[in-house]
This record gives sequence, C-alpha cells and structure tokens, in this order.
Amino acid sequence: MTSQAPRPLARSLAPLPGESLGGFLLRLSYRLCLTPHRVATLCGLACRSDGIPHEQMRGLGPEATERLARAAQLSIPEAHGLTLDGFAGRYPPLAKLRTSDNEAPGKNRIDWAANPDIRYCPRCLAGDDSPVQQAYGGAWQLRWHLPVVFACVKHRCLLQQDCPQCGQALSGRIGHRYSLLTLPHVPGLHPAQCRNQDPHVVRRYHTRATPCGARLDQLTSPATALAPQDLDHLLHLQQHLDSLLSPAPAPNGTGDEDQETAASYFGDLLVTARLILMSWPAGAGLLPTSSLTNLVGQCATEFASTQAKGNTGPKRRAPHSTAHSAALLLAAQRGLGDRDATSMRERLEPLTREVYRQSRSRGNKLFTHNDASPALLQATAALLYGAQTHARMRTGPHGYRYRLEEIPPLFPRQWYTDLLEPLTAQLPTATTVIVRHLRWAGSLRLVEIVTGQSWRTCAPALGIPSASASRTMYVLGGRMTKAGLWPAFEAAADEAARHLHDQQRRVNYAQRRRATEHWRLTREQWQALCQNIPGLEQQGLTGDTCVGEALLWSMVNEASYLHSPTVLHRRAASPEPDRITDRAGALLRRDRSSYVALRRRLEIYAAHLADTCDRAAPHSNAPASASHQTTD
Repeated sequence: MTSQAPRPLARSLAPLPGESLGGFLLRLSYRLCLTPHRVATLCGLACRSDGIPHEQMRGLGPEATERLARAAQLSIPEAHGLTLDGFAGRYPPLAKLRTSDNEAPGKNRIDWAANPDIRYCPRCLAGDDSPVQQAYGGAWQLRWHLPVVFACVKHRCLLQQDCPQCGQALSGRIGHRYSLLTLPHVPGLHPAQCRNQDPHVVRRYHTRATPCGARLDQLTSPATALAPQDLDHLLHLQQHLDSLLSPAPAPNGTGDEDQETAASYFGDLLVTARLILMSWPAGAGLLPTSSLTNLVGQCATEFASTQAKGNTGPKRRAPHSTAHSAALLLAAQRGLGDRDATSMRERLEPLTREVYRQSRSRGNKLFTHNDASPALLQATAALLYGAQTHARMRTGPHGYRYRLEEIPPLFPRQWYTDLLEPLTAQLPTATTVIVRHLRWAGSLRLVEIVTGQSWRTCAPALGIPSASASRTMYVLGGRMTKAGLWPAFEAAADEAARHLHDQQRRVNYAQRRRATEHWRLTREQWQALCQNIPGLEQQGLTGDTCVGEALLWSMVNEASYLHSPTVLHRRAASPEPDRITDRAGALLRRDRSSYVALRRRLEIYAAHLADTCDRAAPHSNAPASASHQTTD
C-alpha cells in the first residue's frame, strides 16, 4: 500500500459508462504508453510484483478510492463506480467477498459472486464513433464480471469468454491467485488485445512475456451456436436481470424496497440453479427446448464428476461457458416463475425430493446457509410427515381475516368433497382412516396458515391431542410424499382458507367446545331420538347414551367423535377397550334405513344445540335449553 498520497497524473481519461477498473487501467496505460502495473502503482492501488490483486475489482476502501480519484483526476463517485461494490446491495453474493481493505476470509468464486475470467462482447469493445473510443476502444463493462451477466442485449449475442486465437480464458490467474489483468508488465497493447501468454511461445522463468495480441473487438463465430428461438429466451432473461442490476430511477421512498426485491430475487435464482444441478435430470422439464436442456445436462455432468472426486458440498461457482450459465439460469428462472410459494412447490418439489433422497445433509446445506427468500424456503422445504422440518421454512402467518377459534377441528364434509377428495383417487388406498386423517390435516393446515406453527403445536388449539396430530403426520406423510400430493394438498387448503376468509358470518367453534364440554345426553333424550325407528326402540331403552352423546358433540363442533369429552373420559376411566367408537362409527357409516333415520334426527337435534351454543353467553359452559347431567 502506498504510504503517501500519489501525485495527479499528467494526463488521464474520463471513465466510460459502466467501465470496470481493469478496463480503465488498460485504456489509461495505453494512452500514457506505460504498463498497466505501473499505472496502477501511480494511482495508489495495491500491487504485487507479479500482478494487481483482483480483490480491488470488488471494492476499494475510502483511502484507496481517494488515492485513485486524486491520481486519475476523477471524482470520488467516478472512482467508486469502477468497482463492483455498487452492485453489492442488489447482488448479495458480492457482500460476502473481501475487498482490498478487508482481511476477512473470502474466495474469488464463492457463491457465484464474481468471475475472474472476464467475459466480453466484441462489438462493445469496438466502441462507437466518438474520437476517444476510436482511439482507445470501448469499455470493458464492469457487469461482465458478474456470473449472472451472460449476454449483450444491445448487440443480441452471448458474451465470449475465451480468446478466439489462443483459446485461453481471459483470467489473469497467477498460480492460485488472480490478478486484475493478465501480463500487467507488458506495455503497448491496445485495450482490446488479448494479454494471454502466446501458447506457441515457451516462456522461461524471468524471461520477457510474449502476449497473444489477438484483437478481441473483431467478430468471430461463437463457440456455441444457438437457435434463434433459444437466443430469444436467453436475451429476454438477460434483459430482466439487467433491469434488476441497474433499475430506472425509483420514486421517492421506493429505492430501498426495489433493492431488497432485487437482492431477494438473485438469492432465489442462485439457490434454484444449484438445486437444478444437484437434482439433475429431475429439472429437465423446466427448459423450453432440447438444446438448452442438453447445455444444462453438460453442466450437471461436470458437477457430478466434481462430487465423485470427493467434494460433497454444493458447487459454488458459475459454469465457465456463457451458454452453459445462460441455460442454467433460464431453468432456474422458469423454476421460480412468479415466486408464489404454492406454484413454486409444484415445480420444485420433485427436485427437492431428489436432493434429499441422495443426501439429506447436502439438502440441508443447500437451503440453510444462503440468501433464499422465505417463499423459496417454504416451497423447497422437505416435508416430514406433513410438517416442515425447519422452523425457518414453515409457512409464515397470512393476512386472512378468520381467527383460530373459527377453524373447524375436522374439515367439513362438503369442503372435503370439493377440495380434498380428488387427492384420494391418486393414493394407492383410500380407507376411512385415511379420509379421517386427511380431514384433520386440512384443518391443521388452516391453523398453520394463520399461525405459522407446526401441526403438533397447532393441534391443541382445535381440541385435537398433539399425539393425534403426530399420528396424522405419520399416516399421511409417506403416502402423500410418494404420490407427490403435498402441493395439491396445500393448494386445496389455501382455497379453503380463502373461502373461510370471505365468509361474512363465521362460527366460533372454540365457544361451542366450551359450551358442550360438560353437556350430557339424558336417557329421556336418547329414547326420544330412537322412538318409532324400527329396530332401535330397544337401543333407546337400554343402549349406551354415550354413543349418541359423542355423535351429537361431533356434529355440533364439526369435530371427530374420537375427540369428544365422552370418549376421552371413558378411555381415561376404563383400561378395557370401549365400544363407543365402534358403535358410533357403525351409526355413521352403515346405510341401514334405521341408521339413516337416526342420523337425520341427530342432525336436526345437533343444529338446535349448535344454535343454542352460538346464542349462549361467551362464558357459558352449557346450552341453556338442553338438559344437563354433570358427571364426575
């Protein structure tokens, strides 16, 4: 580091729009007939004997920025604008990298942050008709260092990454380190000339370098020829990414919000790109053409070979080829869609399932330490028996108008028929037990939507024991996951949530449960319900009133008779298996004419009882118009 402020250079240049620090040094050294290394030293930049540290491209500290501005006769904003630091707020991976004044750990290619291998557009390097660009060429664009920039929208072409003559990447790599420029001690090269060592000339230690010298501003055939339709897809994506990187001036007060939106999108895009690579070919259907699919397949093959060599973590750098990067990012963009959690889960759930099938630890690493949005975390979270495995990945509370007390403990029969019954046709078996657990799951999901809590935590608020919620997770989890039905289930639950939200008058089921907690059906009431029904007169005289009591409670509270106070009390009091649930289940399921008639009477009675509960005082324990028999 220079110990004193450098003197201003005798001549300088004004930075071109979007120009990078490396490109500015090339043009300035060409004008001054000096080596880029010498110009960098005169401008107060940190230099090694063999190169100019690449970290300075990612950002300069205040002192280094001031030295550069003073020496090159620039303003502070102009000097600052030559580095990638201005993109860090919109492109999160850059914030994780160290700069020239930051000694925190960091790697050159971590998290798709920056490309040391510079990409370029020949037509952009050729410049326009202005005298300065005719003399020194066009700008080496700063954004070409970003892995998410793979095309030039202005000239409708993919960027190139290798010299067309020597075939080498324009990397500036020196051993395990990267220099801002290749061969920085070689003077006299035009800014658009290749500075790679000529591969046909063997360079011996401490001998003069022989640069390739090929002009990069001349059009050549691209390494990967794309069909016009494929190129249109990629250019449309690049245009969208460019708008996120350098948006139009925002109205007052919305700039920070736009920056957060861009940062969130890029975080999701890169996580999805890694997910596609790790689960390939599960994501092959995301791409519109077979040629683009083949490009991503080549990336995935390289990734798989890297894994086979012992690197078990997610690959953390972008593909070298712009065509490969573009196809992979297009697949990721189509996987994200509009970033709605439900629709994303439909597209990405097979990919997530494949990653977790291969290695749960790799899946956890991918989704835990990243910049993904809550919506993507929810869409890609592994479902373990119907519950998100990580609290951060659960559904956040939504702004629905219904309250926890207004959720029925058992999905109403009509809701089940309209929304959940189609799912049972896709299950290998759909028994009565499966249907019951599916209806419980629907109600638990409604609670999860408004509270963001797990099913086991939500269950007691509905009068469902936590153990029953765990059983529901166990019964449905494997079946639903194997059939790929969780996205459809969540969509159905969301539809029920919207329906409940739109209701003008909603039932307070919690109040009904409190009102009927100690209510008991008397012998006289049970006898009256069974009266004049052939085959049930004796049931009314001597049968167990708890059967009717459990059924009436379930009808009033839109709940399962298995969770009625009567059944729970009998189970707690007697170690012997009770027959209440068997008889209640038979009355509900069998189509005997006597049972059908009794069910109709129970429904009418339950409707009157429910109306009494709804009209009762908020702290009332029991319906005022019903007979009571309190038991110990």
